[in-house]
Amino acid sequence: MNPKISVIIVNYNAKPLLQRCIESLYPNSKQQRNLSEIIVVDNDSQDGSPELLRQQYPEIKLIDNQENLGFGKANNQGVREAIGEYILLINPDTVADGNILDQTLKFFEQHPDNKSAFGGILLNPDGSQQRGSRRSFPTFLNALLHFTKLDKTFNYKKAYDLSWLPVETHEVECVSGACIGIPKVMYEKLKGFDERFFLHFEDIDLCKKIQQAGYKLWFYPEVRLFHEKGGSSNGSQPIKIKVNKWFLDSLGKYLWKWDKPSAIIFSPILGYLKFLAWFKTLQLKKS
Repeated sequence: MNPKISVIIVNYNAKPLLQRCIESLYPNSKQQRNLSEIIVVDNDSQDGSPELLRQQYPEIKLIDNQENLGFGKANNQGVREAIGEYILLINPDTVADGNILDQTLKFFEQHPDNKSAFGGILLNPDGSQQRGSRRSFPTFLNALLHFTKLDKTFNYKKAYDLSWLPVETHEVECVSGACIGIPKVMYEKLKGFDERFFLHFEDIDLCKKIQQAGYKLWFYPEVRLFHEKGGSSNGSQPIKIKVNKWFLDSLGKYLWKWDKPSAIIFSPILGYLKFLAWFKTLQLKKS
């Protein structure tokens, strides 16, 4: 019998986090392994992640890339190999709180038309909700208000951060790529992640495509995961600068694709920030 759920994890140099994530998925080992499969797409990790999977988890499907293809493209690889009816995309720096596979099945049993996807709730170590769990689409206005904290002053209802809303299931515009549940047929119709985004904003872009196609996207807090933000991208200063450059590049691509007026306004600012990132890289090379 084919598994109902294919769990896709894209990994990059996150070996201890990856192992912790995998172990958290099977609170009831035998029952859950019959209902699901795990596919790990490794983006050329140099920390022994592929070796760990081959030695300790031979039942896991491993796609061992010889270069870092980026988050979106690697997830698309994993989904192409998946045989489950439903896809659960999670980050390696997450730990399931409770039986998230059962809760995923319950969601899709409640939405059997294959026209609904969800994002789970992401938790900080103290159990509080992370702001990225549910958001509005970024625009010039809500991004400005969010980063200047003026959204709270003006009680702006379309703020980028929606964590102030009650913790209950409801429709949203955006969820985090750290946890997305979606029917495979729906993912395929949307053609998955836009592979032009190497890192950052590919999840928001996918949410935008869900909306444009007339599908529904839900914040579904019955699926709970503790999330160590940036687990794969934390590290040395050069890595942080590189991740910041990817962020700025992806933000520009997203705005030009979906919100050209904001892109025009933001272009000089983004250009300046990219120059600063390049200058910092140059300084590190000289030091």
